[in-house]
Amino acid sequence: MRHLPYVQTSVFVDERYSFGGNQLATYWDAKVNGSLTRDEMQGMALEMNFSESTFLFEPTTEGCVSKVRIFTPASEIPFAGHPTLGTAFVIRYKKILDSEKSSTLLELGVGPIRVDYLDDHSVRMIQPKPIFEKPIDDVKKIAEAIGLTLDDINQEHPVQIVSTGFPFLIVPIKTHASLKKAAPVPLVFRENLKGLSTKQVLIFSTETNFPDSHVQARMFAPEVGVVEDPATGSAAGPLGAYLEKYNVLKSHELGEPFNIEQGYELKRPSKLIARVPDESMSEVYVSGKIRLVAEGIFHLP
Repeated sequence: MRHLPYVQTSVFVDERYSFGGNQLATYWDAKVNGSLTRDEMQGMALEMNFSESTFLFEPTTEGCVSKVRIFTPASEIPFAGHPTLGTAFVIRYKKILDSEKSSTLLELGVGPIRVDYLDDHSVRMIQPKPIFEKPIDDVKKIAEAIGLTLDDINQEHPVQIVSTGFPFLIVPIKTHASLKKAAPVPLVFRENLKGLSTKQVLIFSTETNFPDSHVQARMFAPEVGVVEDPATGSAAGPLGAYLEKYNVLKSHELGEPFNIEQGYELKRPSKLIARVPDESMSEVYVSGKIRLVAEGIFHLP
């Protein structure tokens, strides 16, 4: 029997709610984790059944504090937002990183990612320059995949795949009501998204629950075992870049933050902040608050 310590956090919490954000289990002891196989890590992620679980290892890239492997309940993925921020929080909480340091590098599957500690509970990641693929022509097919009709899609802006490390198909939705009724249609979802570079879909509307929010979003990724995600930091970067590129919010000034709501349909209300600092879009900032929830030991036979 092996005993693997972990810390549970909620990431991108909205302080107006006692519970919310995206749950994360981080197995932080690199020495103990060294005995794990990929299948064991996958099994532990499925057993925990959060959107993702992370495992720390000794870094293999110079300048990085830790190597981080990320698992959904169904597969290993090279990058995800809330695991990056939550893991960064745990690294400092467990004194793997000197608490006086205000930034560090994490070794992820997409390469080194910088994180900045804004305060004791807020962390920011620096995502790379966004890549915009060619807009999707058959918008009706995308609408059908998420249980909507063409009338629900805001065609003033493109349906388009955008990546800041991980690609998402971004779909603008006209109304909050349409956003709420969306749901992936299993067989249609797989068939209609066949051939695209991603099957992870982010939908958003400019109609929000709170006046200080700019957009509300939902993210569907059934192909990696996450039917819907409560808060998706790796999608917040592409969404922020998309909102900036197409001037979706007319009153918004370049460099100002975008406040993103997510997770309401899952009863995990979340707040994500994305910011594109300048016109070159050479990098995108995504930040949020992390709440320490629990610590424990996973007993692995």
